[in-house]
Amino acid sequence: MILFGLLWATSWIGSFLSLNQSLLPSIASTVDSTKFAANLGKLVSKSHPFFVQPRQPVKFWTTTLLPTRFLKIDWGDKAAKPTLNKSSNALKLRTKSNKNQFCPSLQVTEIRQPSVKSVSNLSAATFIEATATQPAFLADKILRSLHNFFHFSTPFESLFSSSSGLPVGVVHRGESNYEVWVNNRLIANLPNRLQATLMQQRLRRLLQSPNLNALQLQPALVDGVPALMAGNRYLFGINKQITQKANRSGELLAIEWTNNLRMAMNAPTLSLVEGQLEMYGLKPSQKKMYGLASWYGPYFHGRLTANGEIFNQNELTVAHKSLPFNTFLKVTNLQTGKAVIVRVNDRGPYIPPRSLDLSRVAARCINSEVAGVVPYEAVIMQPSEVKMTLKNLNLSLKNQKPSKKLAIITDL
Repeated sequence: MILFGLLWATSWIGSFLSLNQSLLPSIASTVDSTKFAANLGKLVSKSHPFFVQPRQPVKFWTTTLLPTRFLKIDWGDKAAKPTLNKSSNALKLRTKSNKNQFCPSLQVTEIRQPSVKSVSNLSAATFIEATATQPAFLADKILRSLHNFFHFSTPFESLFSSSSGLPVGVVHRGESNYEVWVNNRLIANLPNRLQATLMQQRLRRLLQSPNLNALQLQPALVDGVPALMAGNRYLFGINKQITQKANRSGELLAIEWTNNLRMAMNAPTLSLVEGQLEMYGLKPSQKKMYGLASWYGPYFHGRLTANGEIFNQNELTVAHKSLPFNTFLKVTNLQTGKAVIVRVNDRGPYIPPRSLDLSRVAARCINSEVAGVVPYEAVIMQPSEVKMTLKNLNLSLKNQKPSKKLAIITDL
């Protein structure tokens, strides 16, 4: 009622002052001053002179009183200029999306510190239209606007707490950068539109499943390719095009994207080692080693390793003098307690007393990149289940006995 009273009083005053425009010039010129008063409820202001100079046009502005929160609603105006509040929101959004990143490089850590000066990247973002369920994502924006206007006590994110109602969208942000979002959380960055829309469609079908359990979301290796799994359903494989564009290990991306999807569905996330154990199908043995671990990277990046592979400093590998190739080790930095699982694919190191030579990203995972050489504990891992392949899938489908994790697999 107070709001409507203020609107009525403002309109009445504007109408009263506009009467001066209809007066004849001869009459208007004789008016030296006019006194007016405003009475809004119990508040009565003092009268003030309103001067009108003769023979000069008088301009009036009509205003409408609205709550300030109404002006803060994002109505999707692409021409709007970025403000300081939008910059801070963009910084929080990027911090939220990068929080789950494993083994970040030192450069990423340094870039996070300065404040964001502009949000040109956000203003240039465009939504990718979907074929069937795009209205659900538009309803997301409408509900957010209503939430901001009426100040609901329930957080906006909780409006989509059920797995069947989570909105899935694709945002094109810059060249070769397509983002897949679920429930206002960034899930993955993909290099082209085809891959992004493919993931979007599969996530929508997944989220519409009545018996979906977010705890079943796991990373996996299918024919040696990192992938996202939901129980016995194959969601998405991370091919070399994605890893090269991101300059990241596909195995790390699979764990990160799985955790992003878990967080979007309010499920607990996996640690790095937990995700690797699930992905590789490993369990620890009773054999342990101790010593000093170093790391190697840029100079050997792209060269052949002892087992014939191309060394990639962004992959989770390690060099050892005598362990069989493809042996998995859980390496723990005894100074920091950080751990990572690596695979033996090279020989070395040859500088005593060092006994392990980690790849650069593996050293980052245990916080030894800066120190260079750290004391370690290494547990030799052993397989706990059969590796997942397309051949195993076909046999399981033929016998009508689905594998523990596999379903029909289709990928790019």
